[in-house]
Amino acid sequence: MRKKVIMARLGIDTGGTFTDAVLLDDEGNMLGTCKVPSDNGNPANAVFNAACRVCEQCGIDLHDVRDLVHGTTVATNVSLEENGPRIALITTKGFRDVLEIGRLTRPASALYDLMDAGRKPLVARRDRFEVTERIDKDGAVLEELSEAEVREAVAVARSRGITSVAVCFLFSFINPAHELRAREVIRRVAPEMDISLSCEILPQVREYERTSAAAINAYLQPVCKPYLRTLQDKFRDSGVDANIWVMQSNGGVTSPEDASENPINLLMSGPSGGVVAVKDIARRLGLGDVISVDMGGTSFDVSCIIGGDVPLTSSGETMNMPLRIPTVDISTIGTGGGSIAFSDVAGQLHVGPRSAGACPGPASYGHGGTEPTVTDANVVIGYIPDGERLGRDIVVSREAAVAACEPLAACLGISVLELAYGIRRISTSAMAGAVREISVGKGRDPRSFSLLAFGGAGPLHAVDIARAMGIMKVVVPKAAGVLSALGLVSSSVVRTFTKSMMGLAQDAPAIGNAANGLLTKAHEFNEGLPAGEMSFSFIFDMRYAGQNSTIPVAIADPFSSSIETDAAEEFNQRHEALNGYASYESDVMIDAVNLVFSKSIVAKRCYVPAFDAPGVTIEPIATRTVWRPDGSAVELPVIDLDRVVSPGVVEVPCVIASSTTTIVVPECSSCIIDAEGNVVIEVEE
Repeated sequence: MRKKVIMARLGIDTGGTFTDAVLLDDEGNMLGTCKVPSDNGNPANAVFNAACRVCEQCGIDLHDVRDLVHGTTVATNVSLEENGPRIALITTKGFRDVLEIGRLTRPASALYDLMDAGRKPLVARRDRFEVTERIDKDGAVLEELSEAEVREAVAVARSRGITSVAVCFLFSFINPAHELRAREVIRRVAPEMDISLSCEILPQVREYERTSAAAINAYLQPVCKPYLRTLQDKFRDSGVDANIWVMQSNGGVTSPEDASENPINLLMSGPSGGVVAVKDIARRLGLGDVISVDMGGTSFDVSCIIGGDVPLTSSGETMNMPLRIPTVDISTIGTGGGSIAFSDVAGQLHVGPRSAGACPGPASYGHGGTEPTVTDANVVIGYIPDGERLGRDIVVSREAAVAACEPLAACLGISVLELAYGIRRISTSAMAGAVREISVGKGRDPRSFSLLAFGGAGPLHAVDIARAMGIMKVVVPKAAGVLSALGLVSSSVVRTFTKSMMGLAQDAPAIGNAANGLLTKAHEFNEGLPAGEMSFSFIFDMRYAGQNSTIPVAIADPFSSSIETDAAEEFNQRHEALNGYASYESDVMIDAVNLVFSKSIVAKRCYVPAFDAPGVTIEPIATRTVWRPDGSAVELPVIDLDRVVSPGVVEVPCVIASSTTTIVVPECSSCIIDAEGNVVIEVEE
């Protein structure tokens, strides 16, 4: 009889090229990892295949998995490609054109172009319907909702094949009665239609931002909801009864049902897992402030972790629309292992943002790719060796990589090796630029940070990026190639509840009432969750009277007897830190009170197992031929990270290889593998 082994969690992260899986036991010990090619046509297939593959490798039955946590790119891809469905908007009479008017700003590219008409709004004007209703700024009903006009709008939308509608009425963030009633009417006449209410998606002041949030959610729902349902059905039909969780943009997980109704929270689902893992590793190693860089097959993600906290922002943008939901602060550029190199009409070499993706992938993967990519450049140079097996499905071919590079090299009048090094330099420069934007561009000195690199391709370029930015320490976690998946399995359930207030910070009773109402909602939300440790934190959106933009301010105790002075003082300090001054004589306003609910659903935090043996010099297992730009070759020692059983010193230069990534350690640096299997590189000036 098979011995039943209950696994703690299985994390699966879908990327543009690979889908990564990490399997941990009840004690948080890593049992195995794997990578399978992503399936852009049906990503649920790749998720299921990764789950089966990693369980098979570890000798574990898939039915013994208790929790499955998934980071998805479905919402991200829809927003990037803008290939979502046609949607409708129902709004207050007179506010049909809010999405088109926006904030009357113009993109820098068209600032002086008087003929530029701007981008088309997410909802076509003919699909934006006005209905009679009116609520004033105090929440009083001035004019009742015309249900007949709602029914008429839905009938027209259905006749046009529209299956998703956003509803945004004036001042619904104060009194949502009309939006809630509109949903009842729509469900009665069109039960198949997806409905997004602004009072639930973003219950805050500012009509344009709230309308945008409802429209974005409505745009994503018809794509994300079927995907999550398919994913659940795929596992259920196979007899797998695991709890399925979905990673959100705020660094926490939620149920598939909640994610289906609020897909706007999934726009940064995939990258968020990596930042959560970096936060844990940085705290574990005492690294202080960290810049995390994640280079996968299609993109490069950068984030700054300061003071041990996952960085959140509510001032993002997607599809040229404001994104005011809490999101992990990540900067992304289109540079990855699959980024394609090309020359323009002037003979200038460029890399990306166009990518070979998972299909056909880089030419060296042998799946039909013919254009040179960053991965092919690394194969030509020899950092990734000929014959290297990536999972079960890919065997690297240097001959194919050279063949892909030859036409472009001939066009530029250089050798294939010179082209390969040129591709590396250009991609590294672009990635260093992204690091500069999120550090120097925000007043942070990158030299005071450590660089923590992960992703399948990140460690290949990490030291070059660090040198370009003057960063002296690079850390590559042992599980770098699948770190985002590892971050998924160590995440908590997180949900943000918001109450619009629009009052003075000196109004203690209003602050207390808002906080109490949010706590009630959080406890109701908690009722359906597994047992675990809960935490609550309050964040106030605050501004000076007369200011247009708010600043999020963490408030320790909204029920304190001194909350009136505490809130104002916290805001003044935060405003001065961000803007260089504080206006102590001005009235301080609170636009919204936010409650961040967090609940850990794992008994123990998940880390890579630590080693106990004393430090020694780690011997290489082989050498790897690496070609210089002039065509000469050098043999670099190769350290197999998966076989290292004790911490020690690594002689440089060398290549450190694992089953999920490759680390290039050049000269003018020193390197150790620490007690947890992390590669720590000190970069010399």
